[in-house]
Amino acid sequence: MNFARLVAGSAVFAVGALAFAQSAVLHDGTVVVQKVPIELFATEGPIWDIDVANQRILVTGRYITIPASLNGVEWALEGTELLDPAGASLGPITAATLDRLTDSRAMLKDRVFETACPDCGPLRMGPVRSIFSTSEARTQAVYDGADILDRMPEVQRMVEDNYFFFARNIYLRHSSVLPLSWLGRIGIRNEDGSYPTSASVLPNRRHWRYPYTSGATLKSAGTVYVDAQGNEYLIPELEKAFELSENVIIGPTRSVQFGDWTTPDSFIVGDVAVIMNQDPRFGAHIIGLAGQSISREYFLSNLQPGMEIAVVGFMTGEHLQMAQEIEVAMFDQSQGISISAIERTFRFDLADGQAQWRGEAMPIEAGWNLFARIGTIEFPADVVPTLETPGHVRYDVRLDGINLLGITEVSIVVRNAKGGIEAEQTFDITPFIQ
Repeated sequence: MNFARLVAGSAVFAVGALAFAQSAVLHDGTVVVQKVPIELFATEGPIWDIDVANQRILVTGRYITIPASLNGVEWALEGTELLDPAGASLGPITAATLDRLTDSRAMLKDRVFETACPDCGPLRMGPVRSIFSTSEARTQAVYDGADILDRMPEVQRMVEDNYFFFARNIYLRHSSVLPLSWLGRIGIRNEDGSYPTSASVLPNRRHWRYPYTSGATLKSAGTVYVDAQGNEYLIPELEKAFELSENVIIGPTRSVQFGDWTTPDSFIVGDVAVIMNQDPRFGAHIIGLAGQSISREYFLSNLQPGMEIAVVGFMTGEHLQMAQEIEVAMFDQSQGISISAIERTFRFDLADGQAQWRGEAMPIEAGWNLFARIGTIEFPADVVPTLETPGHVRYDVRLDGINLLGITEVSIVVRNAKGGIEAEQTFDITPFIQ
């Protein structure tokens, strides 16, 4: 996933924090400013509770405050994505929509049964995993000090039923490549714990064993802020990512199936059933060659058994994965030229005038050239064609002594043999300027 990594070392962290005059506005309009001297914090662990009323998430024993804005820019929780009832993206979860992070909201209100294409399955049929550990999600709400924990066991029961509903339906669609023992591996068991011997006559539901999971992870890194009364707030500035887990599967597909109104779209890698993410709190994106965004219909229509694929998402147990980001060697020619950049390669140093980044483009014809536009000036980019796919190129930009003052975005421009512009793509570099 394109999630930022935690800052490696407080020295680097402090430099980043000191570079800006930081102020934030909380959900109730309270203005807070960065504490002086700067006090750092970071978390990467399973959450314990969500306090929607006060816009806080409790993780590793500390309340992390979710501001409405930071330095005048709306604050957003990376790794999340909301859809409207028609399936259009509403962007990530913010302070105004923090309630949509809860299990109850995801299970009871935010499911999207609209499909991505006429033959596709629903977009979001609901979560199969709680944002809390399984043992906690199953408990009744209790007071934890002065606060009542966000626990709804009746919702957890629905979440677990959803998991088994998906798993059974997926098995039936892929039974030609999945062994009968797969049903036992995902938790469908007899009273004595043994595996079922028939896919058509399953044991009583009360004997099934839902996989235990830990709570969702909040990765946060920032500094302490204070209000006019001296109250302190931990506000993430450099890191603010939320995920159930980040599990990766890479390998050839064995079976591919469109869904229907009861079953999500899915495919098999090894003995893992990969389902297009159904949790309304997270995204489901397919990335092709040169970073092209691939539609669900094009992907499923062209994904064949034996094709190599890379999937990032979250597992529930060991044999079922919700796919949040898929990378595959596909390219939809109907979309025209695609230009992408690898964010981790961005380097923009104001003092040295250094500008560096790499990326890909496709389809690029013979005689065409790529240029990096910074401000109003264009610089030739180094281009190397890939050997695997005609028209697919990788570019490299390495510049020194460039005036970067006031520059907040850069572009890659594709020009034909006559100098005409065939395509261009602009990238925001604000988070990467040093």
